[in-house]
Amino acid sequence: MNAAARCPEPNEAEAPFESSAHDVATVPGVGRVRVTPVQRSPFSLRLKLKMRLWSAVQATLFRWSPTPLRAFRRGLLSLFGARIANTASVHNTARIDCPWNLEMAPRASVGEHAWIYALDRIVIGEEACVGQRVVLLTGSHDYANPCFPLVTRPITVGYGCWIAVGAMVLPGVTVGALAVVGAGSVVTRDVPEQMVCGGNPCRVLKRREFHAEERRASPGPSA
Repeated sequence: MNAAARCPEPNEAEAPFESSAHDVATVPGVGRVRVTPVQRSPFSLRLKLKMRLWSAVQATLFRWSPTPLRAFRRGLLSLFGARIANTASVHNTARIDCPWNLEMAPRASVGEHAWIYALDRIVIGEEACVGQRVVLLTGSHDYANPCFPLVTRPITVGYGCWIAVGAMVLPGVTVGALAVVGAGSVVTRDVPEQMVCGGNPCRVLKRREFHAEERRASPGPSA
């Protein structure tokens, strides 16, 4: 087998792996390639236990908490390492993975059934609104590597952004201050400040303009 396309043998890997005829494929121009199943976890035992404990808390205390008990949910997230302002809001139906990588500024919000997949750092800025069923996805895999390693990159949602229902933000993206991401968009690259964007892939549609009275009323981000 081509050495460049080699993954660890079963006894070299952290987790047990049973070989079969389906584990090796012949690829034109490459040769025989042995791939690693995506189910192999790259996480340490300690981190796995921490994830399991948080999953249990989220599925019970967090999920069962009445919607108005935002402070209670903030407290649970903070216990697991989230840096979350005391005016931030996370809905009880939202899914937060790895809250120790989450930071939420004052009056930031995460809506119903949103998925915050924080394998890497996620920062949600002041006054930013992450809408219903939005996915912030910091983890992926290097599909060009037969070992299929986990790849993570941070996500930043800037001041006053609105990410509308059902949008997906992919690893490494920064959504600029005051930007709007339209419903159902797939954001694969940075979104410029104060732009309305949408589509799959997401692209700039127009500038976000404010009425004069709204510009005067806006306090701007905190110092």
